[in-house]
Amino acid sequence: MEVNVNNPSQAPTVVAIQESKTVTVNQIESVSATIVDKYSILGVNAGSDKTYVHVQNTSSATWNITHNLNKKPSVVIADSADEIVYGEVQYVNDNQVTLTFAGAFSGKAYFN
Repeated sequence: MEVNVNNPSQAPTVVAIQESKTVTVNQIESVSATIVDKYSILGVNAGSDKTYVHVQNTSSATWNITHNLNKKPSVVIADSADEIVYGEVQYVNDNQVTLTFAGAFSGKAYFN
């Protein structure tokens, strides 16, 4: 397993390693690399991060979704053929989003 870290901002970089592996850190400028447990990445316990998958069965150009994650998550949208689709993501609040697309389709929205 090879991990490459490029950190020109000089901010601390945390590299999470699962089990015992050899890690090579390539850097352009000075980087502080710390090996932590397999769930800690950038100070966040990734093992407890909330996710949600919305299934949009009816074709629509606007998807109104309540995800109840209590945050403004990243969103990845895929059509019914599992092809990535791009659209406008409007965060209504920390638990709801409106996704708007150029045309109507069905698929899934993955929230993290």
